[in-house]
Parts: sequence; structure tokens; C-alpha cells
Amino acid sequence: MAHVFLMSMIDKHGALPMARVAELLGCGLPTATGFVTRMEERGLVHRDHDTRDRRVVLVSLTDAGAAEVRDLHEARQRRVTAAIAQLSSPEQERLLASIRSLRSALERITGGDEPR
Repeated sequence: MAHVFLMSMIDKHGALPMARVAELLGCGLPTATGFVTRMEERGLVHRDHDTRDRRVVLVSLTDAGAAEVRDLHEARQRRVTAAIAQLSSPEQERLLASIRSLRSALERITGGDEPR
């Protein structure tokens, strides 16, 4: 699941420096490098040197990696939609009210800086 998490972060934020990859994965740079190498061997990501600072290695999604992220998001969306369809109308209304309450609480905590 860590590779799905990392690919989602790259999809959301764009290319990430290896140091940030290690931070997101909660590991050291050598472990992150091995992890990215395995993902690279599977054709999910590729590494390039930053054009502004050649010491920085950036990790980006390949087309195949982007397609996998898209497929996973679509599958999750289908599962959530199917699950919500199983709820009664009153249950759906309570769920919506709860989501709105949660969103409001998150906005209070973050000052409205959370992406929608």
C-alpha cells in the first residue's frame, strides 16, 4: 500500500524530491531509494535530476503509474458509490450531514486551507 500512497502523493503534488519521499514514507533515504528502485523496475515511476539543482533527484509518475493511480481512484469511487446506494434515504441524509460537520470542523482547524 505504500507504493499506492506515494503514487497518489506524486499525482497530487507533482514530482517529489527523494528526501520528501523518505519523509512521506517515514524512513531513511537508503530505504526510500530501494523502494523507489523497485517501483521504477515495475515501470510506475522514474527519477530525474532537478534542472535547478542537479544534486536533487526528483521522482515522477510514468504514464503507467499515472494510469494505475487513476484506475485505483475510479475503483474506490465505484465502491463508495455502491456502498452509499445501499443506505436508506434517511441514512444517506445523516451521512451527508456528518460529512458537512466534519468538513466544517476541518475548516476551523486549518483556517480554510484544506483543499476541497
